[in-house]
Amino acid sequence: MQTKQVSINKAIQGAIAQVNRQQYSDEMKKNHNCVYKALRLFSERNHGGLYTFEIGTDFIDTLSRREITLSKTRFRMYVNAIDRINHVIEGEVDWHPPRIQRKEYNHSCFDKVVNEYETHLMRKGLPVNDVRARLHRVSRFLSFVDLHGIKSLQSLTTSCIYSAFQNAKEKRGFSNAVSLFLRYAHKRSLTVKDFSLVMPSVTRHKPVPSVYSPEEVELLLASINRDSTTGKRDYALTLIAARLGLRSGDICSLTFENIHYAAGRIDLVQSKTDEPISLPLLREVREALTDYIENARPDYDSSQIFLKIPHPYTGPLSPVAFASIIRRLFSRVPFDNKGRKRGPHALRSSLATALLDEGNDYPTIQKALGHRSQNEAKSYVKVDVEHLRPFALAVPEPTTAFHDLLDGQGVPV
Repeated sequence: MQTKQVSINKAIQGAIAQVNRQQYSDEMKKNHNCVYKALRLFSERNHGGLYTFEIGTDFIDTLSRREITLSKTRFRMYVNAIDRINHVIEGEVDWHPPRIQRKEYNHSCFDKVVNEYETHLMRKGLPVNDVRARLHRVSRFLSFVDLHGIKSLQSLTTSCIYSAFQNAKEKRGFSNAVSLFLRYAHKRSLTVKDFSLVMPSVTRHKPVPSVYSPEEVELLLASINRDSTTGKRDYALTLIAARLGLRSGDICSLTFENIHYAAGRIDLVQSKTDEPISLPLLREVREALTDYIENARPDYDSSQIFLKIPHPYTGPLSPVAFASIIRRLFSRVPFDNKGRKRGPHALRSSLATALLDEGNDYPTIQKALGHRSQNEAKSYVKVDVEHLRPFALAVPEPTTAFHDLLDGQGVPV
């Protein structure tokens, strides 16, 4: 494409007109407006309110270098929106983003079985992407079986399944997908046995939670500008996460009916566990909520307390948006947080560890965080080094060749 220079407003108006003419969904129109709002700001700050193809490329390059990266799906949305502007400038008013070519399943003598299993999963109402992810794993498994000389599932053996499992790169996904397929195959008499019972299981690794000290949490809260409408909302959100340890989904779902000012508590049913929980309405939380509701919350007919603030669009705040807010706040704090997660759950982990450090027992922490069992709360002891220190084993004295090496007499081989 040759360089053409137009005003950013004219470029955006043309692209929005094309989106409206092609009758995209309201959600897609909203996404385009979000991209073009950021593009307009970028153009006004760096290019005097003008737009060229090179400016569009510069905008995308800037996004790709952000410290807080966009997801692949969202980044592709930005690229498509910029491509749309470029084609509108060129006069291609009927342009559509190129369709992503779907990767084919692995072929084998069991292609008919794969197609029938796909139909079965689709009839169950599973999402298309979920079905395709399962089928890719199953088709790779059946291709492995075919290559090892087994041409009928009636001849399938346990040793072949074990070999396929060992050959799989992503063993947990393989185990889950192929186990379900083997159960399906046995129910339809495609196999002589229910081989799902012998599929090796894969234990899910539970990482050590990311934790911030009480001093760091206070610095995070102090970094929020509470003079702006956005700051009032973000402060209330962050304070609830830090002081009460609620999950992000439950915070975003809070309604006015959940807040009992007279009784001084917050009552809700947790979305993850479906268990009720009652938490104290702390004075600072009450004040932050009141400040946000009375001075910053948009005028929008919804029982949910927390809303998206940017105009012209508003609506209930999503957990994904909340996570983005917290990550943005962590990017501005005056302390080093590299190597630690920077989402809402880090604040929940930090509260649990602080409660443990104060001498609270596991049942107390379990109740405070709404866990179903004490074992869930015990995962937070992994980061409490000071409580673990008295139980540390003594380092054994070095002996033989290792002793000589430390003493400078030995030479490593």
